[in-house]
Amino acid sequence: MLIVLQLSAAGQGVIIPSGIYMNLSQATMVLQGNWVNNGNYSDQNGTIIINGNTDISGSSLNSFGNITIIPGAMLSIQPQNSVTVSGALTNNADASGLVLKSDTTGTASLIHNTNNVAATDQRYISGAEEAWHFLSSPVSDQNIGGSWLPSGTYGNGTGYDLYLWNEPNSCWIYKLNTTSTINWNTVHPGSDFAIGRGYLYSVQATNPTKAFVGNLNNGSISYGLASSSGDVNLKGFNLVGNPYPSSIDWQAASGWTRSNLVGTGGGYDMWIWNPKANNYGVFNSATGIGTNSVTRYIAPMQGYFVLASSAGNLGMNNNIRVHNSAGNWFKSTGITPGLLSLVVQSETDNSFDEVSLLFGYTANQAGATKLFSRVAIAPSLFMPSGSEYCSVRYFTSTIDNTTVPVMFKPGRDGNYIFKCNFDDNEFAIVILEDRLTNYIQNMQAGNTYSFQSSTFDDVSRFVLHFGYGNEAAYNELPARIYTDGIQLIIDLTLIGKESEAFVYDATGRLLLQKTLQGLTLYKFNINAKSQILIVYLKNQQGNLYRKLFIN
Repeated sequence: MLIVLQLSAAGQGVIIPSGIYMNLSQATMVLQGNWVNNGNYSDQNGTIIINGNTDISGSSLNSFGNITIIPGAMLSIQPQNSVTVSGALTNNADASGLVLKSDTTGTASLIHNTNNVAATDQRYISGAEEAWHFLSSPVSDQNIGGSWLPSGTYGNGTGYDLYLWNEPNSCWIYKLNTTSTINWNTVHPGSDFAIGRGYLYSVQATNPTKAFVGNLNNGSISYGLASSSGDVNLKGFNLVGNPYPSSIDWQAASGWTRSNLVGTGGGYDMWIWNPKANNYGVFNSATGIGTNSVTRYIAPMQGYFVLASSAGNLGMNNNIRVHNSAGNWFKSTGITPGLLSLVVQSETDNSFDEVSLLFGYTANQAGATKLFSRVAIAPSLFMPSGSEYCSVRYFTSTIDNTTVPVMFKPGRDGNYIFKCNFDDNEFAIVILEDRLTNYIQNMQAGNTYSFQSSTFDDVSRFVLHFGYGNEAAYNELPARIYTDGIQLIIDLTLIGKESEAFVYDATGRLLLQKTLQGLTLYKFNINAKSQILIVYLKNQQGNLYRKLFIN
């Protein structure tokens, strides 16, 4: 059914029932009541004038040509509702005249193209009290003060924690730290939330609704990235944020400038904190592989990590903006061809972690770097790849890779459950081996495995089998061996037992032989005449061989 309205006089509210099509073509509608759209609305260069208190709600997307809010009027976009304004968005009221609502059901989403639009954008703080959240500001001039820094009963009289991540020294910097050599003021000189920056935030109160008040960000935005940390595990990790009042798409066909990021799998990775998992999830822009419920869509006001290969900028523009159920920060995804994921969940608190293996590549390669949780009791899954630990890895085939070691740290003693997700038609054999109990679980017959774990267990406890043989692949010790350009570094922090270390140069000359205690990171000054080091580690659990090229 087609209803065409050509309106120029003032009207009341508008209700578009399900199944009804409404078209406003190059006309003006003066709205004094609410707008409820459960049908289909088309606006071809028309103008909506808000002349009262108007709530936009309903089950359908709202696409307007132009919207003008007159002085004293107010337009509220209700939670879970999405509005696109393709023409001019003019707010002649103050920031209270345009409100994007947020509550337990979701968050309003707005895509627009007009600069300096004053608005109030709400962020409902979900989850338990004092839970950590990564956030960013959708406005350019929100002061870090007022309701963002509430008082409470913490030892310093506050009821909040606010941190930023400083890549050069790989540290979280607290808002009230103003005396250390590297402090909040030295790394965050401005008094407002920075555009494009991510923040770590928690509040003592249960589920408050916070508000960013100011001019909505729009158009091209660039945020500076650093890659100078001395910590090889964290070098290049920068906490950035979605700067727009809508979701953004990590797989958008255009709109991103990411040339300074580390590339994996033909694309780029981003990491989002999932408070339910107590872990970071990662998503790749090319493969579409995500862990811990992280998808291609980054919600409004969401902070996330990227990994920079060098100092530079992360750039973005309106082409990456989308409506995607903005308030639902995490979603489940389907199974990708060639993909196998392994999820571990704690029966104590239901926190979880996930690794993914994707087959079908021309060569084996490392994927997304494992970004470890800062919650000590969180379970951790990861896979070794040379000197790296990964959450995602890319392989040629199961014929070439009959065994893949999976490292597991329980965080705390307790009961855990593995669940393996894959397409039965693509994997002939999927077997999980528990080397501690010598138990073999056919994951095709039953894709779950329950077990007990202690923090003293060997992290190399589990192996995935896609065939038979090749035991050497999973007898490798979970150590990392690398150089920082000056010293040889042998990382045994995941090995509980002592190991013998042998270091040779390319001529076979023994440079170092030493018994090393576990749970320790060692640094050695090696006087090598050649540019190649050969390092061999062994203990009763296994061995590890690495060839290093030094400058």
